[in-house]
Amino acid sequence: MEPNLTEQYIAAFKSRLDILDEFMNTGAAAHKILELENFIGAKLPDSHRELLQQYDGEKRSIGFMGGFGFLGIEEINSNWTFFRDAPEIEAEGINQPEKITNTLYSINRIPFAHDGSGNFLSIDLIPNSEGTLGQILYLPTGDPEPIAVIADSFDDFLVLIIEKLKSEKLILIDERDDWDEEDWFKAEIYFEKNWANDWSDIAAE
Repeated sequence: MEPNLTEQYIAAFKSRLDILDEFMNTGAAAHKILELENFIGAKLPDSHRELLQQYDGEKRSIGFMGGFGFLGIEEINSNWTFFRDAPEIEAEGINQPEKITNTLYSINRIPFAHDGSGNFLSIDLIPNSEGTLGQILYLPTGDPEPIAVIADSFDDFLVLIIEKLKSEKLILIDERDDWDEEDWFKAEIYFEKNWANDWSDIAAE
């Protein structure tokens, strides 16, 4: 039986990093994911749910989401709460205004990845007239960069990152060779993207 998209995604990362599981949290129980969905008032994409059931976020950030860290349930909860309580403000810029509603924070955007500097990848449930419900946004709340659509769905985003891994646009920085095995926890190990910091290369594609 052919692996589903979530399994393919995990396998693509494991093919580059044999100790991937050591950096990831144990998967979330189904009822915890349901509690999250009830709290935010939205159903997560099936492939997102499957990833959370496999890994409830990252133990140590390695860039499991195209160089961004994968948020676990508690992190999604807290960041979504921040979105909910933040004042309504317009974005610094928008790459595709016909696809993106001009607001930075919204309860209808579900953060699922971050870079540790206030910038997120988010599932967008309030697309503009030419956008797609569930499209994936680069949402820069920490830097004055434009919001951009980088995939039409969570599934498309996973396919995109698998392709970036295969084409080595997403590379693994692995300094284990510089350390003895018992000291590998000190080594720099993470995935780094080679496209524009504001994701404008992918938005243009």
